[in-house]
Amino acid sequence: MSDRATAGGWALRAHAACDWLFWVMTVNALWYVFTLAGGVVLGAAPATVAATELTRRRLRGEVFPAVRAFAAAWRREFWRANAVLAPLYAAQVILAVNAVGFLRAGMLAQAPGVVTVVAFVLVFAVAAVAVPLYAHYELPLARYVLTASRWMLRNLAHVVLLLLAATVVVTASLLLPGLIPFVSTGAWLVISTTLCVAFFTANDKQLATTTPVAAGVH
Repeated sequence: MSDRATAGGWALRAHAACDWLFWVMTVNALWYVFTLAGGVVLGAAPATVAATELTRRRLRGEVFPAVRAFAAAWRREFWRANAVLAPLYAAQVILAVNAVGFLRAGMLAQAPGVVTVVAFVLVFAVAAVAVPLYAHYELPLARYVLTASRWMLRNLAHVVLLLLAATVVVTASLLLPGLIPFVSTGAWLVISTTLCVAFFTANDKQLATTTPVAAGVH
């Protein structure tokens, strides 16, 4: 009986792993399609929000048609997502271009190069928190970036974990470039959403034990 139970347990875990791998690949493909549908510049933010929202729903055990739900979320959040995230993404692109310039000039280890890299990491971290925050909480648009920044300052260990996850995804992609068009973006979106939702849920439970009303989610 125990052998059968063990075999059944491994089979279920293997099925769940394959199911999540397929979800990562689905998110990856849909993110590219809808980012391109928005002309890249305007498509990336709502595509990222849609991927995060659907991954959050999946973590909660919901079942839905992926393409239809992604398209609906992308259309619904198009302007709001751009209002919140487009400035962060623009800053990341500018800082990344500058960092590459310093690298090619052999100046990355000098003060301007170091400042640029640090600024890029900080903006990347804010964006990584702001996207799941946007999907998880109902806040005024102007408060998401500020709230994400404050949350980062109070939860540095969580931020480090997020950055480590990003480093793993980037390193794996550099070692195996074939992952980039099929897995990499989806992997980062699913991992960052899973981590942040876990962080936020734990924080809400902690607040619920110390305050009468916890922060509302949608």
